Amino acid sequence: MVFRSPLPPRLLRGLFVLLLAAVIYLSIAPGEATPTAGLFWDKAQHAIAYAVLGLAGLAAFGGRWPVLVALLVVSGGLEIAQALTPFGRQGDLRDLAANAGGLLLALLAWRLGQRLRAAG
Repeated sequence: MVFRSPLPPRLLRGLFVLLLAAVIYLSIAPGEATPTAGLFWDKAQHAIAYAVLGLAGLAAFGGRWPVLVALLVVSGGLEIAQALTPFGRQGDLRDLAANAGGLLLALLAWRLGQRLRAAG
């Protein structure tokens, strides 16, 4: 079953681009410009951000899973950029793992939604 949103595709894609821009900014902005609150909460923020971004991407592109692969690649690139920039940021494999976990949650939620729509 293909997902049909009540929102126009152009609006969904615009929302996805805005969310992606926010995640990119928060990932490469100077460390003092971004919220921090401990290791656990930091990883939870990563997972939540990428779960929302993943769901938005799936909605914007009709449930095509390659969008999640692209977001994982972007996530890895951002971690590398953090390691290379002088803004007080550090690339972290645990952040990448949290991002991947969020994308996995997005996929699972998407699939659950498909099953519920098919059953209903």
